[in-house]
Order: sequence, then structure tokens, then C-alpha cells
Amino acid sequence: MIVAEATAIVALGAAAARGGRDRLREALERARGLLPATDVEEYLLQTYLFAGFPSTINAFFTWQAWASEGGGRETPLGAEPDQPAEWRTRGERLCRLVYGQNFEALQRRLSRLHPALADWTLVEGYGKVLSRPGPDPACRELAAVGALIAVAADRQLAAHLKGAVNAGVSPEVLVAATKQTASEWGEEERVERLLADVGLI
Repeated sequence: MIVAEATAIVALGAAAARGGRDRLREALERARGLLPATDVEEYLLQTYLFAGFPSTINAFFTWQAWASEGGGRETPLGAEPDQPAEWRTRGERLCRLVYGQNFEALQRRLSRLHPALADWTLVEGYGKVLSRPGPDPACRELAAVGALIAVAADRQLAAHLKGAVNAGVSPEVLVAATKQTASEWGEEERVERLLADVGLI
């Protein structure tokens, strides 16, 4: 993956989570020609895991308006039939990839916070949403990194920086894309500290 593509994904994740209409339109222009339209929709859709439904719905209003002006849109992937058992299986598989040797510790920690959180993380988050057809885990992790920069969720950002590497993003590409987006959001110091904390710089 090239730095320009990775940066476009991280920037899109950030703009969808907190950017407002103008910032998201800028991110969509950056993504034009680099990212397939169906992948863009998936990155916007997964925003609800990190920034909630209001941000996601607003992002889709902006996306549809931009696409109607010639930005390009393909037929989006629809919702899958409810299949909680399948979502749990594929969610656990993806979560294990992202968290690596920390998967079991994560599940114990979430269960201590509230049993539903551990369940929802696997079934809803990693199974239903992040394992949908479309972008691969590496690309989805980049979009998550962008969203978490924008909402200033440092604990989760640190985890997903590691997760992006575990999913196959090269550290060099990840650092470049993350630092560029952090700079655009005025978050360089905070994000560079996290990159150092997780051993990426």
C-alpha cells in the first residue's frame, strides 16, 4: 500500500467522524481516483462504531451530495441478513488478528467493564461491521485510526495503531499517514506521543 492511499483512508476516517461537511468533501476529493467508491461507503459506514450514528448519517448526507455532483458512486453493499453466530465467528477471527497476543486480555478487560461490551465488540463491531465484504482489515484499521484521531480516543487509538500493523500495514506507511492527518487536525503532539508509546517512532 502506498502512502497516498493510506493517507486518503486515514483522512476519510477522521473527516467522517468529526470533520463536518467541508472537511469530508476535502477528504472525498483526496480519495478520488485512489479508493473505490464502494470502499469509501464502507469506511463511512464503520464510522458509527467510533463516532456514533449522528456522525455517520451526516457523513452519508455529504457523501451522497458530493457523489451526485460527479464524485462517483457505485451500488453500495447492502445490509447482511442477521447471522449472529457467523458474526461472532468472523468477529473473533478478525479481533484476534488485530489484537494478536492481547486478544484474551482484551476480552477479559471488556467483560470486567460490562459483559455486554465483550459480546458486542465481537459480534457487532468486528463481526457485523468490520468483517463486512469490501475493504481488507488493513484498510479498515486505517479508517479506524483516522476516526480515533478525530474523536481523541487515545486508548483506542493506541490499540488500533498496533492493530493496523498486525493487519498488514507497514509501520512506515502507517506513521506517514497518521502524522499527516494529525498535522491537518492540529493533533501532532498528541499523536506523535502515542506513536512513540506503541513503538512506531
